[in-house]
Amino acid sequence: MQLRPRRLVGLALATALLATACSSGGDVAVQRPVTTVHGTLVTGTSMDRPSTALRDTEGKPFRLDERPADEVTVLFFGYTHCPDVCPQTMANLAGARARLPEDLRARLQVVFVTEDPRRDTPRALRRWLDGLDPDFIGLRGGNRATAAMLAALGSPETDVVERPEEPIKHPSSGDGHHHEHGEYGVEHTGIVYAFAPEGRSVVYTGGTSQAEYAEDFAALLDPDADIR
Repeated sequence: MQLRPRRLVGLALATALLATACSSGGDVAVQRPVTTVHGTLVTGTSMDRPSTALRDTEGKPFRLDERPADEVTVLFFGYTHCPDVCPQTMANLAGARARLPEDLRARLQVVFVTEDPRRDTPRALRRWLDGLDPDFIGLRGGNRATAAMLAALGSPETDVVERPEEPIKHPSSGDGHHHEHGEYGVEHTGIVYAFAPEGRSVVYTGGTSQAEYAEDFAALLDPDADIR
């Protein structure tokens, strides 16, 4: 006999209630919110936070593996004279952070490592980051330490192109002129790394929007979220 729609709904509800009543101890199972991240989720020790110490724009040592346990630390390698990927990625991260509630925003730290220390002096790097988000941390790389970090993360090594075949359209220096930029470019990884609590990490390889970053970061900061 074919059941009518109302009888089907009633049967489904009865079955659900019976299953709940038969659970161990009679407790009602709580469903954790499920989030499918927009990047690639990595769990366990296959991608630990790098332990290398780098200097920030104030000259102080900074270590990713010494950050607070409840923090999501976002890491990106680049340079301030980058014509495309760096400003777009960092603007998206700044926009994502601005979308978060204040309590979550305080537990999200974005770290930018310059691979162009010749041009990115501490003052120049700090000024560039302040234009995006004053709370961003800037580190000076482009050395053996960052080469080791990239290798540990499975990313390609940074390469300085001294005489590119095509002229590089560097961003403006701030006064409308393109001077003192030097005729060289920096080829670097475009991957964004997000190191989260409970040994979880997410790798983003490009094309992630501000809203998608914000959604993922909120989930990574939620201890009750079931992230997949």
